[in-house]
Amino acid sequence: MANLITTDVLWVVLVTGIVPTVLWLFFWLREDRFNPEPRGLLILTFIAGALSVFLVLPLEGIVKDLGIMGTHRVFIFAAAEELVKFLVVFVIAFRSRYLDEPVDYAVYLITGAIGFAAAENVMFLLQPALQQDISFIIETGTLRFLGASILHSVLAAILGLCLGFVFYKSRRTKIVFGFLGLGIAIILHTIFNSFIIKYVEINGLLTLGILWIVTLVIIAMFERVRRVNH
Repeated sequence: MANLITTDVLWVVLVTGIVPTVLWLFFWLREDRFNPEPRGLLILTFIAGALSVFLVLPLEGIVKDLGIMGTHRVFIFAAAEELVKFLVVFVIAFRSRYLDEPVDYAVYLITGAIGFAAAENVMFLLQPALQQDISFIIETGTLRFLGASILHSVLAAILGLCLGFVFYKSRRTKIVFGFLGLGIAIILHTIFNSFIIKYVEINGLLTLGILWIVTLVIIAMFERVRRVNH
């Protein structure tokens, strides 16, 4: 008989999987504190990002059924996640009248990506939750907070900042930079996941260090994008 998730364990899963990612969201939203976006649209974008996980899962299931393995599978998974996250945010926020300054692309893309990460974290923790393994849930949730959650927000920021740099340019230029940003995000996502798989025994501190360095670079880029003008 399948194990059932008790209410207490479910709360641990939700708190461990969602709260840390929301803390990251507050961290990134500080970059838009001078002209903050509407809370309602941010919440909608976050929820849409979370629900987009259920668009990615069938695509990944098809790849598994086709027997695609190795780097090809890692690349396709990364591409599916980045494309779906972008398209969902594009539909929800990119045509909004509130997207009115260069950093807004990054703000909305990060919000959607963190919603995706929160849902992904919860799903990742469901199996240990069935085993009532609370210590493993907390440990794994913490590692995902320090790794996967940062990764999703960093990749979204890179794409958003690429678009922010050409905020006042033509539609054609924005499309070119959009594809460029997506390409960079997909490649970095593939490299990150491949590294985790191949060097699982050393990925922790090294991966965290690399992500933090990239995060600091992106914070500096936010300042550059904020000063973009006509």
